[in-house]
Amino acid sequence: MTRHACSLPSGFSGSTEGLRRIALGLAVNLAFTAFELLAGFLSRSMALLGDAGHNFADSLALVLALTAAYAASMPRTEKRTFGYHRLGILAAFFNSLLVAGLSLLLLVGALGRLREPPEVRSLVVMAVAGAGFLVNGSVALYLRRGGDDLNLEAAFLHLFADSLVSLAVFAGGAITAVTGWWIVDPALTMALAVLVMIAASRILKESVHVLMESVPRGLNYREVLRALEGIEGVKGVHDLHIWEVGSRIFSLSAHLVVEDAPLSAHREVIDEAKRMLREKYRVVHATLELESEPCSPGECNFGLEPDGD
Repeated sequence: MTRHACSLPSGFSGSTEGLRRIALGLAVNLAFTAFELLAGFLSRSMALLGDAGHNFADSLALVLALTAAYAASMPRTEKRTFGYHRLGILAAFFNSLLVAGLSLLLLVGALGRLREPPEVRSLVVMAVAGAGFLVNGSVALYLRRGGDDLNLEAAFLHLFADSLVSLAVFAGGAITAVTGWWIVDPALTMALAVLVMIAASRILKESVHVLMESVPRGLNYREVLRALEGIEGVKGVHDLHIWEVGSRIFSLSAHLVVEDAPLSAHREVIDEAKRMLREKYRVVHATLELESEPCSPGECNFGLEPDGD
């Protein structure tokens, strides 16, 4: 039985080069976010503040990647037998709540400005938004050249989206400068605030899903159940639980009903089950209990049937 099938990964799957690129992208993004906040206050542009909020919200994804890397490198202890893989999930939960709250305040402020939109320094807005487009676009391309890495791909998509939002703010500043329609700024702010709230709610929903130890996204409970039942030598499966320990780290436990025989006679069943779970469903930690007779109803599965959600 391979070590990989029996234990949680002790290190992060991403390369050192990939993590270095993500860390640099995060540092640049946060520095520009701070600069954009200052520029937003000085230019009286809530659209810049909204764009800064959007940049900060997307920075959470980069923070999670680095947190996951750090957590995966920390050894398990007798008190934390699963290690620290959920540090990133907890960070996502609290940060998404914070970002959603700040976006709501921004939305309320923009609604108030719709009645009497103040004059905005459009040239400052255009200069800062243009710089944001160049900075985020350049960092996104830098990450894109980092190789085939899922975390780099996710970071690239976030920063590429940031560059497009900055381009939209630039266009809003240009419209305001040409037409004098000051209402464009609060209207654009409202759109950005809603966009950030949607992104934050998605992160919040996903973090709650993991913390509730729900079946990981992309896995079908009944499909996994049927796959285990289809293994030669398995007469039945019950008390199946699948959950996500950390970011895309899947764990599973189940009872397999087999013929009444010595444990050594079923070694191939265990090996095949763990191989199939690892290769087909990315389950890196599987605990399988063998028994010759199934548990009585309610004894092993809390008396509940899978709801198929």
